[in-house]
Amino acid sequence: MSIVDRIRNNPRFAAGAGVLAGATTTAKDLPIVDYDTQTAQGIADKLKQFSQSELRMIGAYEAKGENRVTVTDRIAQLTGEEPWSGYDEQNVDAITTAVAAGDANAAVKVRAYEHEHKDRAGVLAATDRHTSH
Repeated sequence: MSIVDRIRNNPRFAAGAGVLAGATTTAKDLPIVDYDTQTAQGIADKLKQFSQSELRMIGAYEAKGENRVTVTDRIAQLTGEEPWSGYDEQNVDAITTAVAAGDANAAVKVRAYEHEHKDRAGVLAATDRHTSH
């Protein structure tokens, strides 16, 4: 793992980057359309689909605005370390290829993360295939 990847995966760095992004972000910059007109539960229900950096940006924006517990608590549940650097930006094919080439421990980590976040059937099936051998 490169130095850049280690820095990027460091939760303190990622959290700081998200806070900085959120501090300068406007509602139209957020990955949720019409963010400011949505209910806290409506936003919380959409959060599972976003990357770690997007979650941190949304969290920082929410903290400087309405600071609704429903939203901030859900973001806190979803933020954490990706299975590897750049994971959230990868598509299903790239992840399943990496899982097939990796070891069973990595597949278990991917499965747990994927289940809690995007819950993509193709990724989950790949982790099942890799850990059942």
